[in-house]
Amino acid sequence: MGVYSIVANDASVGTTIGSFDAIDTRNGDIRLRDGTRRVVGIAYNAVRAAQTAGTAMMARLRLTSADLGVAGGAADFVLASVSGAGIATTSMGFSVPARWIALDLEAGPGNVCNLALSQMGIEPADNYAVQAGLAHVAGAMPPAKWFDYAASGGVMPRQGEASSNGSSTTTARTSLVAATIPSMYQQLVSGTFVGTPDAALATTEVHSSFVEVTSTIGDFEPQEYPTSGTSPGLGTAAAIGVWVEQDPLPFYFKKEAKSTQTVTPFVTGLATVTGADAYGYGIGLRE
Repeated sequence: MGVYSIVANDASVGTTIGSFDAIDTRNGDIRLRDGTRRVVGIAYNAVRAAQTAGTAMMARLRLTSADLGVAGGAADFVLASVSGAGIATTSMGFSVPARWIALDLEAGPGNVCNLALSQMGIEPADNYAVQAGLAHVAGAMPPAKWFDYAASGGVMPRQGEASSNGSSTTTARTSLVAATIPSMYQQLVSGTFVGTPDAALATTEVHSSFVEVTSTIGDFEPQEYPTSGTSPGLGTAAAIGVWVEQDPLPFYFKKEAKSTQTVTPFVTGLATVTGADAYGYGIGLRE
């Protein structure tokens, strides 16, 4: 066993500064899996759901849980997903990487956690589309080195990686191409999940997705993580493209035996897009 992650998401939250909107389009109640011992982090992506001229945007993510003893206002995290005012009538979208908030909270099987988002800053602007995966340990704890790296959003050094790609245009769960984990590797130590538009940005389409990693490894799921995301554009697309640099996210699972296995991710978008979104993923490996 190892670190598991369950994604909650919402297509439009954060209307009012200081008012926390529940993230509840999917998994409004995040129920921790059997064997859970600790909550160790949140992997998130928060991106503008629309784009309005002349407005800055920043946000806070709130974690609450009666089961964990976390009351409203006790765990309000400032997100790194910040964007400034664009050109008055025309601006490209903002691409934002998935990021990590390290946590250390004692938890148990079936405990329920909730997430919410509020804007912060000068004035309310556009809402956010958000994907947030609550990472929790079930069974044996990862090695101390894993926690040392994860505390700052880093990952254990990789000795290899299983990776592949795919595409999707819809909100339907869509398979990406499977990848093989060679038998020499026993530890899965990182996850890199990238998504980007493969067509000119539309003014009404947000690109926000999460990946569900499945595997032939036993007792492996749930493994759900956000991808990088991109906001809609404003006006007619300008001459500059969108780009994002996505670092690997903390991820941990140990195979019971040295055997060849496969991973097959599925991607699910929050919105249907006109042109395909391109996706890639990598699972970092160690012996």
